Amino acid sequence: MIIPMKKTCFYFSICILLIGVVWLSACSDFLDEEAKGSQVDKNYYKTEADAVAATDAIYSYLISDADAYNLWSDHFGGLFYNDFWELPELMSDNAVSKQSSPEYQSISKFQVDAYSIRVACLWRDFYTTINVCNTVIAKVPAISFTDEIKKNQLIAEAKFFRALCYFELTRFFGDVPLHIVPTESVSEAQIPRTPVAQIYPLILEDLDFAEKNLKYEERLGYGRPYALSATALLARVYLTLGQKEKNNIYLQNAIEKADAVIPVFPMGSYEDLFKLENRFKGERIWEVNFNASLSQGWKGNQFLVRLLPKMDTEKGGPNNAQGWVAATDNLYNVFEPGDKRRDITLFKSFTYSDGSVESFDAPYFCKYWDRVAEPKGNESDATFPYLRTAEMYLIKAEALNEINKNPTQEAKDALNAVRNRAGLGNTPANNYADFKKAVLAERRAEFAMEGHRWHDLVRMCTLDEMKELVGTAKPGVIPRDANYLFPIPNNEINISNGRLTQNEGY
Repeated sequence: MIIPMKKTCFYFSICILLIGVVWLSACSDFLDEEAKGSQVDKNYYKTEADAVAATDAIYSYLISDADAYNLWSDHFGGLFYNDFWELPELMSDNAVSKQSSPEYQSISKFQVDAYSIRVACLWRDFYTTINVCNTVIAKVPAISFTDEIKKNQLIAEAKFFRALCYFELTRFFGDVPLHIVPTESVSEAQIPRTPVAQIYPLILEDLDFAEKNLKYEERLGYGRPYALSATALLARVYLTLGQKEKNNIYLQNAIEKADAVIPVFPMGSYEDLFKLENRFKGERIWEVNFNASLSQGWKGNQFLVRLLPKMDTEKGGPNNAQGWVAATDNLYNVFEPGDKRRDITLFKSFTYSDGSVESFDAPYFCKYWDRVAEPKGNESDATFPYLRTAEMYLIKAEALNEINKNPTQEAKDALNAVRNRAGLGNTPANNYADFKKAVLAERRAEFAMEGHRWHDLVRMCTLDEMKELVGTAKPGVIPRDANYLFPIPNNEINISNGRLTQNEGY
């Protein structure tokens, strides 16, 4: 049954494009501040403090825009709150929805359609964030600064996130409308889709600027990107572009960018990777800084709410664990013997402090739960690891295999670095096809519930291969050609005055 788009999400998607920017008062820790409301006065962007506040607003949209608008009817939270990392796992062989609602069930079963509220809100999150970035990029250059390095830093932050949003938008939706200036009217929002090939130059240009200008030390780290964060994202972009266009130059660029990052962000133990004490350390090249405990949950995340199963809170189980998403048995069973990552990523039972054991109806994702630092789990400070060094090794391995149509020793070394850290021996793969499968399998074990899996299947698998992998994990679920992209939200097509077209098959 087709579920109509609720009116609230429809009207909100229009209204949000008319808002110039939600600004945050400047402070020493930008994530501790409450969003103060919308700032639409054209005379606002005059001072250095205005520029800082406008740039800081970007981070509010990444984690939670609900406190700015007090709207919780259809969707809450910002871009990385849940759907960004959850939908690519549900629409794969990794995860299933445990909710009866068709919102997530349809995605889990590869039956998503243009009326999906989740897809509409994901689209909205991208474009609201882009609009704030465009405001900074358009307004800050005209503001007088005592320090040009700081001025360029603010513009670089906005360009980093604009590039990130457009890159991810094209991965989800293909051709999308390209807005490069602030959208201040409904008519400005009504533009046709721009071919992906015309969007990538802007992505590369923005990241090149970010790579060169993210160097104002007071605004680096703790959720803000480094220059090497842009380098790492370029590695991902070049790999995606190289695979899409079968272009070895792009693949070689991906290798060079990955090589630049790896020595600076060394991998530690997988056992400690997701502990709260190691946020912003080691291989975390860029991560989303949720901060629930300092903002009464408004700027938290939904890792533990969505991923942990309901447990006995009186015995010490976490609060507000709903178990809305579970792993497939296939994912749990695919880990090789001795792989440390399985029991860090997934659990099928839990032992309470009194020694009693509770078994679950499915394997659940526990990698984001620091049982020592946050035993009760609610209002978690866990961060989302958008870019980390293990991916750089696997990007290098994949790209080298594609360029040479055979795994070189350098490619094997890159793959083995990730395997050895997980407690596994070197890969036995010795030809192009086997090595490609080995990289895909390694990415699955390494990045489960980090929002990679559907993108990996799209990039690396034929439709028949995707059908086999998904059908084995989810009997009866059959991907189709259309599932290489998500549908353009129907409400966006309706308000475009015929300018937006739908992806084929929806």
